[in-house]
Amino acid sequence: MNSYISLVKVFMKAISMSEAQDKRRKVMIVLLSLFAVFGILLPVTFVSGLIVKLMTDTLTPLNAGSMGIELMFYIVSLFTVIFGINVIFNEFYFSNDIEYLLPLPLRPFQIVASKFTAAFINENMMQFMLVLACVVGFGISTKMSVISWLYALVGIVTMPIVPLIYCAIISMVLMYFTRVIKDKEIIQKISVLLIFIMLLGVVGSISTLQDLDLEHYVEALATGNQGFFKVMRVIFPTMPLFVNSFANQSIGSLLLYILVTVIYIAVFLFLGEKLYLDGVIGLSAASTKSHHRSVEKMLKRTKKQNPAVALFWKEVKMLVRTPAFFINCVSLNYVWPVFVYAVAKMQQFDTSIENLRRVYHSGNYKVTLFVVLLVVGISLLMTAVNSLGSNAISREGKYFQFMKYVPVSYFTQWHVKAAVSIFFTITGVWLYFVIGFIAVGASVGDIIVYLVLSLLSITFVSYMGVLIDSIQPKLIWDDEMSVLRENYNTFFAMAITIFFTAVVCGGGFFLFVKSSMSMATFITILLLVLGISNIVILLMTKKSGVRNIAEQEET
Repeated sequence: MNSYISLVKVFMKAISMSEAQDKRRKVMIVLLSLFAVFGILLPVTFVSGLIVKLMTDTLTPLNAGSMGIELMFYIVSLFTVIFGINVIFNEFYFSNDIEYLLPLPLRPFQIVASKFTAAFINENMMQFMLVLACVVGFGISTKMSVISWLYALVGIVTMPIVPLIYCAIISMVLMYFTRVIKDKEIIQKISVLLIFIMLLGVVGSISTLQDLDLEHYVEALATGNQGFFKVMRVIFPTMPLFVNSFANQSIGSLLLYILVTVIYIAVFLFLGEKLYLDGVIGLSAASTKSHHRSVEKMLKRTKKQNPAVALFWKEVKMLVRTPAFFINCVSLNYVWPVFVYAVAKMQQFDTSIENLRRVYHSGNYKVTLFVVLLVVGISLLMTAVNSLGSNAISREGKYFQFMKYVPVSYFTQWHVKAAVSIFFTITGVWLYFVIGFIAVGASVGDIIVYLVLSLLSITFVSYMGVLIDSIQPKLIWDDEMSVLRENYNTFFAMAITIFFTAVVCGGGFFLFVKSSMSMATFITILLLVLGISNIVILLMTKKSGVRNIAEQEET
């Protein structure tokens, strides 16, 4: 037990953000943290709780009040599996501490248990808040008793265990049966292929949303005969027990929930003891060998280039060739229309080209207003979601000193970092924008205006993201997933972008609706706002950003 606790403390320390180096940075981090809490964390949890309350109010007269919160728990659990599998995979097999742990007198189950616990604590703070908000929403609607709140508290803390155990088991089984493949890149490319296969499955299922009848769905939800529930109750058998424990004050369900969770943990530890070593031994040596081959190949193809151009393509190649960066940063720019299409289907909107063309040319000023704000909103949010700017400096990791000694000015390197974010976002967002605008018959002038609005939005968030990352970059990390999942700067940049989007798009909407200005005047004001925002962020970059890099301690 002492070894387990000590390992958990070490792993948590290793994957946490380093402390700010001076008072100025500490103040800025505190301000960004408050912005993130009030800009993302609290609004998301409030909305989640409100949704559960409304669902509970609707379903309670049908004697199915707990079905709404059960549905939310299944959704949260599925997202935990989707976003957790790469985290667990990299923490178990591709962290730099593996080569130091294996020679120690530790049992395999001790290693996986401690790594699992550290990842569980660090990766699930947002989920804890969501589950708590859902329970609060349900509790307010049903006026839960004190006993029910105590029962719920047990599940709030432990609910993420089973979804993450699935991630751990999948990773251990995959590595055990592919132990003849000891190349990290090949294994991660296999995981990329699996993710895209799942994405195709999602795309194929979206067509069923068009015929969604909300009234019939509520009736099916109330009876519990939904196929989704039947499958989820098999995959996550702890969820109905957890819900029943606090919804009906059932001590039996609570004890059974704890028992099933303990069984899952026991199976996980047993498999860890039997499978982990066979999957992890030999990875380091093989990866090093592959690395040497890559270096030799790179040296043969080296040629002289402009420093800025060379740095730009270095960044591009690293992002494309690194599976974790490619999945989480690059590919998002090209798959986002799937989610927009899904939302349109859920709203039962006719997405045929003929209907879109008819609506666009209807002459209704609200349609043009919607298109303008949609272009700005998507451009802002996609640039923040892909996090290419907000982890630009953190991606350097232990090679950060290269930025300080390469004979290229900090400001030029800064432009390169932002340009990479702009490049990938533009190629993804503009690809669909241009196709969509041509499909609906937009004029060349309109298309140019839309693209200029999009460009100003993308450049602002890209430079802002790099600026935030420069304050306290996460330079100490074991694997590529760590710099993405454990980097608070991405969270900070997202919070500011959401706030900025709400101000620009929400404020712009009310300004246009409440005034008598023309669309040309509105677009001009929007261009001025975005242009001034870019100038301000560039001035901040030149003054504070370059200073942040110069004063950043080397690792």
